[in-house]
Amino acid sequence: MSAWLAALRQWHGAHLLRVKGILDLRGEAAPVAIHGVHHVFHPPVQLPGWSGSARRSCIVFIVQGLDPELVRESWRERVAPGLEPVT
Repeated sequence: MSAWLAALRQWHGAHLLRVKGILDLRGEAAPVAIHGVHHVFHPPVQLPGWSGSARRSCIVFIVQGLDPELVRESWRERVAPGLEPVT
């Protein structure tokens, strides 16, 4: 996933007004938060724990001049072939 975000940032960073997410990463007991603006992404932060029983990754993109389908397609190809992102 980090390679996908790095590529997205490199090629489309000017269009990424904000990216925020909470991720359920394999091998991590607690959620990991990500945050970025344009080409600048802060280091991921491990949060204290999950609230409730739901453990589900969620990334929110606020973009300008970037087709959302391009982001979805790159996700399908590079991160999760066969999985469908929630829109």
